Formats: sequence, structure tokens, C-alpha cells
Amino acid sequence: MHPSRARLPWLLAVLPCLQLGFACAFAAIPAQAPAAASSPGAAFDAKYMELRGTGLSTQPSPAQVMARLDELARLRPAGDSVRDLRYRAIYCDWAFDENPGAQLAWADDGLARSRAAHDGEGEANFHYCRAAALETTGAQDQILPEYEAGIAAARRIGDDRLLADGLSLRGGLHSLLGDQARAIPDLVAAQHLYRRGGFKADAEALLLDIAISYRRMGDNAKARDYLQQNEIYASALGDYDQLVANLLQQGYLAEDEDRIDDALALYRRTMVLARERGNDYDIASVQLAMAWPWILRKDYARALALVDAARAGFDALGDRTNDDMLALRRGQAHAGLGRHVLSLSEYALAATALERSDNRRYLALLHRARARSEQALGRDAQAFADLERYIDIRESITSAERSQQAQMLRYQFDNDRELLENERVAREQGLRDRQLQALLQARRWQWTAIALACVLLLLLGALVVRQLVRMRRLHEIATTDPLTGVANRRSIEHLGAKAIAGARAAGQPLCALILDLDHFKSVNDTHGHPCGDKVLARMAHACRDALRHFDLLGRTGGEEFLVLLPDTRMDQAWPIARRLCATVAAIDFDDLAHGLRITVSIGMAELRSADASLHDLVARADAALYQAKGNGRNRIEVGDA
Repeated sequence: MHPSRARLPWLLAVLPCLQLGFACAFAAIPAQAPAAASSPGAAFDAKYMELRGTGLSTQPSPAQVMARLDELARLRPAGDSVRDLRYRAIYCDWAFDENPGAQLAWADDGLARSRAAHDGEGEANFHYCRAAALETTGAQDQILPEYEAGIAAARRIGDDRLLADGLSLRGGLHSLLGDQARAIPDLVAAQHLYRRGGFKADAEALLLDIAISYRRMGDNAKARDYLQQNEIYASALGDYDQLVANLLQQGYLAEDEDRIDDALALYRRTMVLARERGNDYDIASVQLAMAWPWILRKDYARALALVDAARAGFDALGDRTNDDMLALRRGQAHAGLGRHVLSLSEYALAATALERSDNRRYLALLHRARARSEQALGRDAQAFADLERYIDIRESITSAERSQQAQMLRYQFDNDRELLENERVAREQGLRDRQLQALLQARRWQWTAIALACVLLLLLGALVVRQLVRMRRLHEIATTDPLTGVANRRSIEHLGAKAIAGARAAGQPLCALILDLDHFKSVNDTHGHPCGDKVLARMAHACRDALRHFDLLGRTGGEEFLVLLPDTRMDQAWPIARRLCATVAAIDFDDLAHGLRITVSIGMAELRSADASLHDLVARADAALYQAKGNGRNRIEVGDA
């Protein structure tokens, strides 16, 4: 701890005595002249906040997007690295609509620049941008870690707006993946942060996302409530895109509740809006949505005509994302018209896409519809198999909805209990305050004694705080490597033993990585030990930033470090090891010695049932490290399995 922080309790102890004197002294000081109305970066900052606040909600054309970016670039002060990162972050979000590869490369470069500048806002923004690029490429397993890293960066710098952005993005991903019990708390927390920060438009827009999550979870009452709130807001604001999405969701909800007439009425309202706006994509989407209510009404010819019109609309736009639903609805309409052979061919097209996307709700519809056509054609065995699959999927959907609703109830119960506890504490505090005021008014003669007692209590409190600070500092000294700031050998071994015990208790994997700086002795011999110490410290800091928040990093001696990766298999540890190698290789040491570059060799091992302790796991990783050293360094080797 900084020495000035250690003295803070003593300053608080005497602050009441000094307050009156400072008030008198400051009264004699003339008011300070106002700061300059603007600075070279003020215009940039104003435009940046405007764009950050509005985003692309108005759906500008590509030319308009580039015009806005060009304007922001012109306002960027020359040589201002921080504002350059702000510009790059918005460019990353806006300029790569159909080029995820270039977007990912741009985000990686921005992330490296932000880390080098220790700019938490830039880190968060570029992590979110990386997630957007990965989502376009379909790398679903890599998206969530990017959101997690961005949220962690936003929390670290205390930026509520940036944190809300990350929570809403992560909540949307959880919702898309079917994990509504995690999605809803994220979305609700983001909405609260937006409201608290005065970002009303963002807060109101999240009502639709929350409603969708509740509908997917089967809580139709709450979904309806949020949809009605969002419709009022979107109508008042004249937000066409949000209103169309809202009405479609209300239609889907009406279908879920077998309110077919209501669903058709909502779709007709949506069609009017889409035709007024001339939005061909929305027109095709509404036509596809309207087909299902007409199928339920057994007007199969009308349903087929709507699906064919929707397909023509999507084909004209070059959109193939709805092919699965088009095939499913065509198959259902043909089946209703008695064309079961034709319906089975459509179902085959739909099955391929639906099974790939793992959309269980529509897979269930597919299996049930296909079973009916197979039964009509006398294919009883195939029909029975499809019915069994339908039952299995419906049971899994019902089980998942109940499980997520139970999790949400637990979350709400915990949240309500916390609110009640806070209210109780506030009431008790208020009662104590009133009692204190009454006592002071009735017994003013005790003020002197009370003041002395307060002084003594403050002194005792200061002594206690000082002792606690010393104890914490001693604990840090005992567990932290003083040079690099990461865990020392004793601490990482203790944490490693706990991690192994936890992994075995939970039946989870665990991997260990041994990192050793290549040719580090030559750094000390050539540039001196002070330079070598700075290299170690900078390398440890970079590795810590490159790891996940729950990974463990410690220095085990010299230039050797141990990394423990909980809940991580060997195939998952490989990208982390490669990222560590790349991170270290990218560190700029030119300020220490021109041309100095450092690489690491890494040995990896995964926890086995035969490992008696951390020592056995580390020994295999260490053996792999020696193999990496022997094979030329700057490489990764895996210990014997």
C-alpha cells in the first residue's frame, strides 16, 4: 500500500477539527476563473459521445456510415493515442458489415494497442468488437469469453455504460443459446445501469430483449408485460424497427397461447407497417410468420401461397437464413393438401438446417409433422420413430423451461431478500439516528463527554485500521512475488493444491503450463539485472492480462512461471498457451534495450487420476518444458498422457 493511504485513517480522525478552519480559509479565496471553453479534443469528445450514444439505431446507409467515421477522423487530434483508440473502436463496430475477417484483425490490433496503453475502455470495446466478428463467422464457443473479458475490463475502470453494453450483449447471447436463467439477470442488470446513467433509449430497447427471453423460457405473462411496455415506448418514439420486431414477438406469443385470431391481427398490423416503409425483408418475414396461423386454421392453400411469396422475397434479397422455416411451412402446407410425398421432401430440407442449429422447438414441430405424413403413406415404423423423437424433444424443452424458471425464482428470491435486508438495515440505521438526535437534544450537558468518547473511538478505530492494513500488507508480502506482482511459489502451490482438490471433487479437468523465458540469462548478461527484472515484471503483467479471470499464475523461481487452468481440457488449453506465446512475443521492450525481444517455451500437462499431487502434474509439465527447450525453444510441448 502507498504510504499516503496508510496515513488516511489518522487524517480522518482529525478531519472534524480541521473542517472549520479550512472553511474560513477558503472563504477568503476568490473564485477560480472558468476553464477554457474548449480544448483541441473537445469537439472530438462531443462527437464521439454522440455516436457512442446513438450507435447505428437509425440504420444509416454505408455511405452515411463512412461519412460519420470520416467526420470523427477529422476531429481526432494528431498524436492523441487515447482518442485514436476511441476512433478505432467505433470504426471496428461500424465499418466491417460484411468482412468479419478484416474486422477480427482490426479488433486484435486495437486490443493490443489498448493493452499497451493500459486503456481499459479500449480493451472492453475491442473485446466486444471481436465477439461481433466471431459471431459472424459462427465461432460460437469463442464469443462468450470475449464478452466476459470486455465486461471485466469495464468493471475494472468503473464505466457503467460500457458495463451495461457488455451485459446486454452477453445476455443476448445467453438467450440465443437457450440459457434464459442467465440471460434475464444480465439484461435486467444492463437495463438498470442504462436507466441510472440516463440512457433511456437503451434501457427501453432492452424491454424487447427481456420479453423475448421470458417467452423462450415459457413465462408468457412476464413476456406479455414487457412487450406491452416496449410497444408503448416504440410507438411514442416512432421507432419502426423496434415496433416491427415487437409486433412479431407478440404474434409468436399469441401463437404459443393458441390465440390464432390475435396472432393474425398482429401480423396484419406488422404488414401494414412493412408495406408503408417499403421494407422487402420485413414483408417477407411477416408473410412467413402468417403462414402458421393459416395452417392451424387448415387454410393450407393460403398458407402455401404466403410461404411461396416469402420465399420469392427472400430470394430476391439473396437471403438464405430462413430456408429451414420456409421448407418446414411448405411441408406442413403440402401435407394439409394431402401431398405427403412432396411434404416429406420439404421436411428433409428443413431437417438438415434445424438439426445443425439445434432449434429444439422447431425440431419438435418437424418430427410431429413428418410423423403424420409418414403415417398417411403407411410408413408406420418411420412415423413411430419420429413421434418418439418428438416426445423426447418436448420433454427436454419442458424440463429446460422448468429448470430455468426455477433458477429465475431463486435469483428473484435472493434479490428480494437482499432488498428486504437493505431496507431493514436502513430502518435500523434511521431509528438509531433518531435516538441519537433525541439523546443529544435532551442531554446537551453530555456533549463534552461524548466528544471525548468519539475521539477515543476514532483513535482506536484508526489503530485497528492501521493494524489491519499492516496485516493485509504482511499477507501480500507472504503470498506475492515482489518483483512481478503475481503469486509466489508458496502461494501458487497452495492455490494449485486447492484447484486439484476442487477439480477432482467436481469431476472437472485441469491443465498446468510451465513457462520459461528463452535465453533469459543472456538478457541479464548483456543488459544487466535491472533490465532483466523489468522484463520479468512486464512479461508477468502481460501474461496475467492474457489469461482468463479464473486462471492462476505464479512465479516459481527465476524466469519460470506456473499457470493453472481450472475446468480446462488439453484441447482448450492449447489456444491459451498459443495466446501466451504470442502475447510475450508482442511485448515492446525498446524502451529498455533497442531490438530486445523475448519468447517463451511452454510445457503443458493435464491432470490425471494417477497424479498423487500437484508435484506429479507439474513434473510432467516440466518434462514437456525441457522437451520444448531441447526442440529449439519458442514452442509448446505436451507432457506424456
